[in-house]
Amino acid sequence: MAKKLIDPSPARAAAYVALYPLLLQVAKRHGYALAVHGSLHRDFDLIAVPWVEEASAPLTLIRAIKRATRTVTQHEEVEHLVKDCKPSVRPHGRVAYSLHVTNYGMYGGYLDISVMPRGRPSRA
Repeated sequence: MAKKLIDPSPARAAAYVALYPLLLQVAKRHGYALAVHGSLHRDFDLIAVPWVEEASAPLTLIRAIKRATRTVTQHEEVEHLVKDCKPSVRPHGRVAYSLHVTNYGMYGGYLDISVMPRGRPSRA
């Protein structure tokens, strides 16, 4: 029997917001600014923007967030098989990652993180 997509509880938004300070710490440590966008209803939409010249690679940032939050890209039993965290390419060069907070995939809460590309060193 197929799982039914359940309307998320309002408590999910509160849980997402409670995660933000931890996520912000990890992003800053890797040279990124982190912004929230979206309704926080179904998922936690975040945008990571490289803020310093020596910002980490996007995958390095995402792996650090996964470790800090204990999230998965699919399911904990097969997580070791997913080496690149299954990114999807979006407009303007951003790369999006979905990190699930449960093993229920789209049926549970998740972080939807778009990482903007690192640029060339600037010359003022």
